[in-house]
Amino acid sequence: MTAAFAADPFPASQGDGSWQWVDVEGTQCMDGSQTGVWVRYSTSGNKDFGTYLYGGGACFNTLTCNTATTNPKPGNPGTAGIFDVRSDNPLADYNWMAVPYCSGDVHGGNAESPSSFAKHREFRGAVNLKLMMARASATFQDVGTQFITGESAGGFGALTSYVTLRSFFPAARGVLMDDSGPILDDTAIPPCLQEKWRQLWNLNDGLPSDCPCNNDEGNLVTAWSYGHEKFPNDSFSLISSVADSTISLFFAFSNNNCKAVIPVGYTKLQAGLERLAATGESVYMIPGNTHTHTSSSEFYSRNVNGVNLYEWIGQLLDPSQPDPDAIHPTSEDYMNEVVRDQNMTFSTVV
Repeated sequence: MTAAFAADPFPASQGDGSWQWVDVEGTQCMDGSQTGVWVRYSTSGNKDFGTYLYGGGACFNTLTCNTATTNPKPGNPGTAGIFDVRSDNPLADYNWMAVPYCSGDVHGGNAESPSSFAKHREFRGAVNLKLMMARASATFQDVGTQFITGESAGGFGALTSYVTLRSFFPAARGVLMDDSGPILDDTAIPPCLQEKWRQLWNLNDGLPSDCPCNNDEGNLVTAWSYGHEKFPNDSFSLISSVADSTISLFFAFSNNNCKAVIPVGYTKLQAGLERLAATGESVYMIPGNTHTHTSSSEFYSRNVNGVNLYEWIGQLLDPSQPDPDAIHPTSEDYMNEVVRDQNMTFSTVV
C-alpha cells in the first residue's frame, strides 16, 4: 500500500457483533455527498475479512441514471444470507466491511459526467474503494482469507476491482463470489456497451494496465482469466440466474449495436454463462429470472442439480478442496422454479 493511502483504523469493535457505521472522508457519491462503510467485527477474534459491495443499478444513460441508487447511507446488511451467524454458514464469523453504492459506476469509476448530461454526476467508485480499503487494511491485521463479494452492480465491481482490493491484503488468500454481476464475453455483452461504460466512467483507470480487459472496446471477460494468472491460489465464482430479468434489461441496451431505445428482447445471458463455465470458471446457474441470491435466506434454500448454494460456496472457501464445478440446472430444477414462482405469487396475493 502506498503512503498516499495510509489511513486511520476503523473505531474499535463494540464487542457484540453489531454493524457500526463509519464515515470515510474524501468519498463521493454521484451528487458529491460523502459516504462511508458499515463494519462488523468477528466476536471470536477470527482474522478472515469480507468486503461486500452493495448493488443498485448503473448510470450510463437517462433511464438508468434516473433509477440508479444514490443513497450515501443505506441500511446495514442485517443478519440474513452470508451475514447470518448460523453454524452452517461458512462466512458466519468473518469480519465485514459493507460498501454502499451511490457512485453509479459499478464501484469502478474515476470521472465526472460530460457536459451533455442533464445533471452533473461524479463517478468516483474506484477512488472510494481505495479510501475505504486503506482504513480496512489499517484495522484488520494478519488476514487469512480475504473474501470479496457483491450483488448486481456490486458483483460487477467485485470482479473489476478485484486486483485493487487484493492489493491491500497481498499475504491473504483471496476468494471472489460475484452474485448477479455477470461479466461475460463480447457476444453476450457487445463491445459497444462495454465501450460506453469505459468512456463514461473511465473504467480503465481502475483496471490493471497489463490486463487484456483494459482496452478501448470489449474483452472485459478476460478479467476472469487475468485474476487466475495474477493470483493462482485464489478462487473465483459467479452466481447468476440464467434469465435474470434485471441484468437482461441493462444488457438490452446493447441491442441493435447499442442503438436500442427500449431495453427489451435480450436473450444472450444463458449462452454467455455456459461459455464462461466452459472455460473452467465456477459458475452456479439458477433457473428462472430472479436477481441476487446470497444476502437472503435463499443462500441456504437454493439447490440446483442436487447442490446446495451455501455448500458450494463452502467448498470454494476451503483451500484444501478443489474449486467447485460449474452447476447447470436440470429439467427438474426448471419445473421446481415454476412451482417456486407460483408459491411466491400466491403468498404475495394472500
